[in-house]
Amino acid sequence: MMLAPGSTGLLYQQNHHGVWRSSDGGRSWDDINKGLPSNFGFPIRVHPHDPQTIWTFPLNGDSAGRFPPDAAAAVWRSRDGGKTWQDLRKGLPQQACFFTVLRQAMAVDTQDSVGVYFGTNTGSLFASFDEGDHWQEIVRHLPTILSVEVLER
Repeated sequence: MMLAPGSTGLLYQQNHHGVWRSSDGGRSWDDINKGLPSNFGFPIRVHPHDPQTIWTFPLNGDSAGRFPPDAAAAVWRSRDGGKTWQDLRKGLPQQACFFTVLRQAMAVDTQDSVGVYFGTNTGSLFASFDEGDHWQEIVRHLPTILSVEVLER
């Protein structure tokens, strides 16, 4: 669950049953899955300056295998609190992509153009320095990445 910075009671969560939004501190939850390729996945992160912008990484469910739908990686971004979603794929593997991104393996920084980072169970670390529009693999051949944190100066 992620508390939206600068908001009062706005929460987001991604779990094995979808992506959810609460505007009342968790007393009630709204399903914001419409437009996503699946309702299963792990990470979700909130923009540090705009609580309506969120990123998530949907996966196939257990019955199909925990990897990106169609074996093509995409981070999904919403700029309107989950009403609509955009798939961000530039620079990500689009064929035979069978990795998983775990719950704590996605992070954002606090730069003006927010950087978004995620690590995979296959040991790759991907980064976007323009809020997800373009991606690059910045490290590979690590052990399974369980968590990603950002240290800023």
